[in-house]
Amino acid sequence: MAKKGVKYYIPGAIALVFGIAAFCMMFLEGVKYSADLIIAQTSYSYTGAQLAFGYAEESVTILSFNFMAFIAFLLPVIGGLIAVLFKNGLITKIASVACFVVGAVFLFSMVGFATIGMSDFQLAIVEQLNPSLGVGCIVGAVLSIIGGAICLFKGSIAKALGGD
Repeated sequence: MAKKGVKYYIPGAIALVFGIAAFCMMFLEGVKYSADLIIAQTSYSYTGAQLAFGYAEESVTILSFNFMAFIAFLLPVIGGLIAVLFKNGLITKIASVACFVVGAVFLFSMVGFATIGMSDFQLAIVEQLNPSLGVGCIVGAVLSIIGGAICLFKGSIAKALGGD
């Protein structure tokens, strides 16, 4: 069995970079609630980190820890780590691609997950507002899809680069 070169690990490392970049989108706007009222315009926006880890304002809890939001941002990193650390086998490919794809689906579904950790008071306020997906979740999901595609074709990319 020939020794694998550095070029063999490049596709997995690129997938990991995309996973880390998707995780970093947690710090951008995740979900925005807005309404155009007759008198004024009202809007609330939450970052992915606020949705995942919780948010309090003046000792009043607005959002509590949301496991689904946390997993949505963490899955692409896990998929990238699987792609880098493990050999290019069928199970590894399925696991890494599944992590990226499920992470992307969860990020695109963040509007539905946002209400899981909301306090009753905040939930009553945002029920009357129109929710929309923020730029952080959209970009994170797209990066996650690209990372999944890289994991899917990891062997082919490694061979094209000259790896074994």
